[in-house]
Amino acid sequence: MNRVILTSLMIVGLGLSRVVVDADWTPPGAQSVNPQIFEFNYQTLTRTSLVYVPSAYDGQTPMPLVLSFHGRWGKGQDQAALTELHKVGDQYGFLVVYPDAAFGTWNALAGNTTEIEELIDDVGFVDLLVTKLSQRFKIDPRRIYASGMSNGGFFVHRLGCERSQRFAAIASVAGGMASALEKVCSPEVPVAVMTIHGTEDPMVPYTGGSTEGGGESLSAEATATTWNRLNRCNWKWIETLRIGQVFTRSFQGCAARVEWTTVEGGGHTWPGGFQYLSPLLIGTTNRDVNASEMIWQFFAANPQGEMLSPPSPPSGLHLIR
Repeated sequence: MNRVILTSLMIVGLGLSRVVVDADWTPPGAQSVNPQIFEFNYQTLTRTSLVYVPSAYDGQTPMPLVLSFHGRWGKGQDQAALTELHKVGDQYGFLVVYPDAAFGTWNALAGNTTEIEELIDDVGFVDLLVTKLSQRFKIDPRRIYASGMSNGGFFVHRLGCERSQRFAAIASVAGGMASALEKVCSPEVPVAVMTIHGTEDPMVPYTGGSTEGGGESLSAEATATTWNRLNRCNWKWIETLRIGQVFTRSFQGCAARVEWTTVEGGGHTWPGGFQYLSPLLIGTTNRDVNASEMIWQFFAANPQGEMLSPPSPPSGLHLIR
């Protein structure tokens, strides 16, 4: 993916200004400046993230936190522009944070990191990020979630495997579980998992195998069934959503919910997001659903350690019971 083209497309309309926040200072009340650049040092590097605070935040009522991880060679501002998850956060009342990878790639154990990138402890960085965010903002510890696109999607599978006590649920778009990760994944507690993947993804194949970036991925089906096993589901699933070219399978009897969404004809894209490159390069962006809305509905229904009734579908979606 052409980093220069991607950045020039995505930065338009963000209104990004450099409002740097000292991560070690706790303010007396709400901070309304959006976005804030939240930064601190980790492993001798300055690590940065974009923070969006919903207008309803009052500094007193605990709110959910959603981290959203960009794709390879991207930045947090790219993920913000692609997903507009912060607009959903403002509507429903949750904080959204878009972290930056140290050198453009998250260490997801996918086998496509450089020697320098392999030295980066991204899991440790996320641990400290959540800790510092929790010190600065009033965050509900049972409602901390991770989502991601492409390489960021691969990475949230690693967070689900290694930090299940911290994250109540994860959601991956166009990013399967790395083949190497599947061999060592052992969550301490069940974590709810949602996957969204297009059948015509030219960069991370729906059927698994080698990715365009040189990594190795499980197929969309193998990723879902791996989480089925880890969450002790009963291996039965029902179709719970179908609209246009999009359908979701929900596994049953799980210790934590597992949902597998297939986008027929979808490319290496974020459903409902913008077509950031030509369909000839990345495939087609589906417009039947909005992935950001779907992900929040899933997260909202799955706080830490609790199974709730299935979420209400976003407007225009149809649940099949």
